Amino acid sequence: MNNSYQEYLNFANKLADAASVTSMQYFRTSLDIDNKSDQSPVTIADKNTELKIRSMIEKEYPSHGILGEEFDNINSNAEFIWVIDPIDGTRSYIAGHKDFGNLISLTHNKKPIIGIINCPAHNERWVGVKDQISTYNKQPTQSSKIINIEDAYLFTSGLYFDEPNLRNAVKKLNKKVKYYRYGGDCYMYGLVASGLIDIVIEDTLKVHDYMALVNVIEGAGGKITDKFGKEISTDSQGSVVVSANEELHSKLIYLINE
Repeated sequence: MNNSYQEYLNFANKLADAASVTSMQYFRTSLDIDNKSDQSPVTIADKNTELKIRSMIEKEYPSHGILGEEFDNINSNAEFIWVIDPIDGTRSYIAGHKDFGNLISLTHNKKPIIGIINCPAHNERWVGVKDQISTYNKQPTQSSKIINIEDAYLFTSGLYFDEPNLRNAVKKLNKKVKYYRYGGDCYMYGLVASGLIDIVIEDTLKVHDYMALVNVIEGAGGKITDKFGKEISTDSQGSVVVSANEELHSKLIYLINE
């Protein structure tokens, strides 16, 4: 492994440890809930978890950029940028549902090199590093070998398909796949990396929602792109298609765009 990546990986895990402590401090407690301009909810847990992560990054790597969900970007033109979603799945978090997570990633020249899906209420963590095998709770993990849509298990948020073509494609997929389920937040991407489900499709995501997923999915043998099959970067436009392997993914992208 690249020595600099190892240093950053060690630090990224420290960020995830800190995020676990802060987010679990407020979990299943009485919280004041505010709505942001896009009507998505935010709590003190979201804000304080991000502030903790930001303070650690600013102390350790002051020249690095930070792109987070709750506060303004810092050094947005930096070579290295940390992308943070302090609590992915705030609605689940508010409801006391365990599928929320802390998403932490590091990009180099806009491309992801480290990603962590940290689900503290489950005590589960998926870690991905560019060109390395992904891990689940420190053990190697692998996506499934399912290559036919008809044999696949699909997870989707199911609520945010504003673009008609993608919305219609998901309706078609629901009829073709073996099983499908709505909901799951970042936890469903971890399930793909662990070989338990095979497809996730979402839309209208922001960069902090998807950047940590890339290295985890790819390092487990899966494939992640936008709805057109283009690679994910900080410039991606919000659609995410994840599947267990390249062959299954090709079939998905064809169906979505036919």
